[in-house]
Amino acid sequence: KQWYQRRLAITAGGAPPLVHKTILYGSSTGAIGLIGCIEKPLFDLLLTLQEALARTVTSIGCIPHNVWRAFHNDRQKEPANGFIDGDLIERFLDLPRPEMNKICVDLFYDFDGTGMKREGTVDDLVKLIEDLARIH
Repeated sequence: KQWYQRRLAITAGGAPPLVHKTILYGSSTGAIGLIGCIEKPLFDLLLTLQEALARTVTSIGCIPHNVWRAFHNDRQKEPANGFIDGDLIERFLDLPRPEMNKICVDLFYDFDGTGMKREGTVDDLVKLIEDLARIH
C-alpha cells in the first residue's frame, strides 16, 4: 500500500485557494474522498449553510443528519464535529429557488474577495458550491 501526496489548491476566480492541505483517499469499499483545510470564515459560512440544509432537506429514511454522520460502535457514540459534509452542501443545488432564497437569509461572507462581508445571494452560494464541487 502506498500513499501519494500531491498539492491541490482550488481557487475561485483568482482569489486565494478555497481549500488547501488536501488529502485524497480511497477506502476499502471503493469510496473516494477528499479532506482539506478551509479558512475559518468559509468554514463558518458552510457550517451555517449545513445546519440550515439539515433542517430543510429530508434525508433517506428520515434520519436526522447529525445522527447519520455521527460515529458509533458498540461502546460509544460521538457526534461529528469540525467537518463540513460536502454531500449535504451540494444538495443546496437541487433545491427549488424559493427554498434557496430562504436559506440564503443571514448568510454573510466575503463573496467578492474585497474583505467586506455581505449577505449572500442564491447566485453567490451556487457559484461557491460549484467551485467547491469541482475539487472532486
